Amino acid sequence: MAAPPEKVGPYQILGKLGEGGMGAVYEGIHSLIERRVAIKFLRPEFAVLPEFTARFFNEARAVNRVDHKGLVQISDFGQLPDNTAYIVMEFLNGESLAARLKGRAGPQPLEQALNLGAQLADALAAAHDKGVIHRDLKPDNVMIIPDAKAPGGEHTKLLDFGIAKLADDSASLSSPGHVKTSTNSIMGTP
Repeated sequence: MAAPPEKVGPYQILGKLGEGGMGAVYEGIHSLIERRVAIKFLRPEFAVLPEFTARFFNEARAVNRVDHKGLVQISDFGQLPDNTAYIVMEFLNGESLAARLKGRAGPQPLEQALNLGAQLADALAAAHDKGVIHRDLKPDNVMIIPDAKAPGGEHTKLLDFGIAKLADDSASLSSPGHVKTSTNSIMGTP
């Protein structure tokens, strides 16, 4: 991906956090209040295609429709003058489940695995209750965050609702950018 802009609104870009097939995520900081955020940019080759931009912005709608502490919080989205599409999310200081699993020699301790699994199931149930289906659930899309108040001392955050399916209710059908998945199409990571 090409270098990101130096600033997005009030946020100064600090450095890259990660990259995927559709875009890259950078750490940013609000210049005045020093709030750290993660800013996801859609790759330029996808940003010129309206259906990809609509799916990208669908992520913000999907997460905010659910409003659950187990989902990464999204506070803003938009496009820059050069059509670069972006989403501003909470900055998560933790590790992905993929990194956790890769860094362990053996299986997770049972109690820890059950705690994290229950938290993840709760977040997914809340999403399903609001008609949102994630469709790309994998260890890379689950962050584990230290939290002294949570069972086992940490909690999960589900990321990347970019290809989530929103229920075809009247609110989503009349919304701008509504995208419908074609029959027999494959979504998510194989």
